[in-house]
Amino acid sequence: MTDGMTPPVVPAPRFRHRLYLLAVATLLLLPVSSAFVSLPAQQIHRVPSHSTTTTATTGTEDTSDGSGTSSAAHLVFPGGGIFFYWQAGVVTYLREAGYNLSECTMSGASAGALTATLTTNDVCFTDATNLALSLAEEAGVWDRSGGLQGVWGPMIEQWLDDLLPDDAHITSSERLALLVTPVPSFGKTRVTQFQDKRDLIRANMASVHLPWFLDGKLTTSFRDSAHIDGSFLAKDYHYVPEENRASQRVIVTLDWTEDEGMETEVGDFVKLVSKDGIWGMLEKGRKYAETVMEPRGDFKDLPRKKKL
Repeated sequence: MTDGMTPPVVPAPRFRHRLYLLAVATLLLLPVSSAFVSLPAQQIHRVPSHSTTTTATTGTEDTSDGSGTSSAAHLVFPGGGIFFYWQAGVVTYLREAGYNLSECTMSGASAGALTATLTTNDVCFTDATNLALSLAEEAGVWDRSGGLQGVWGPMIEQWLDDLLPDDAHITSSERLALLVTPVPSFGKTRVTQFQDKRDLIRANMASVHLPWFLDGKLTTSFRDSAHIDGSFLAKDYHYVPEENRASQRVIVTLDWTEDEGMETEVGDFVKLVSKDGIWGMLEKGRKYAETVMEPRGDFKDLPRKKKL
């Protein structure tokens, strides 16, 4: 892992430009509270959570998402820090309503990478939340002056290792795409193949890495390269590349910023780190899916489980 960079006295123009980008990225990603943090909304290019229906232009419909899996439905999970729990609530509703998410492909970045990974592997979000609260309690985050700062990374890594099955990398390969941001290029890499469970977890850790906040380090190492948060400057075409869109019959984006009931939550970090606040966030996502997204028709083209 890379702790930092020491620039030469007079850096070359291209290297200096990259240092400026790194400085900007670091400033944008610094924690805005001593508890849960997320990227500023203006740094995330969001597509509406309304489902987008596309039609293949070829004579035979190609239902591949571009990564080798046959599927006409794709779920997008943008980043959002603590609002992971809102997305988890939406997924909880979809499962309760009988949608067959095992037939969907998914993409995610930052906290959305976590939601997408757990959804792909059919992990129960009630279990995931209970475990997260238990690990937070053990780490004493509610008693620490820095909250999650410096300890959040190891907690997430342990959390994923406990929740994911041993064959999670097999289930995830070609069905799941995670966005990571290499440093110093600040480009975007879409990871769709995972070597083993450890590799899948490290891809998630690269996607959620907030410089210095998660584990006190500027970057994190993924496949021997430095990375930071995957949602940094992410665009909609990073989640679903243009060449894949024609083959997707429906794309649904789970975007908490569209929920008007969340507007008062953004700066309410004290409430967000309380146990009741976290459970309330999950319920708000479930309720929004049930009362807004479902009636609006966002899910009408998602596959359903066959009735026995």
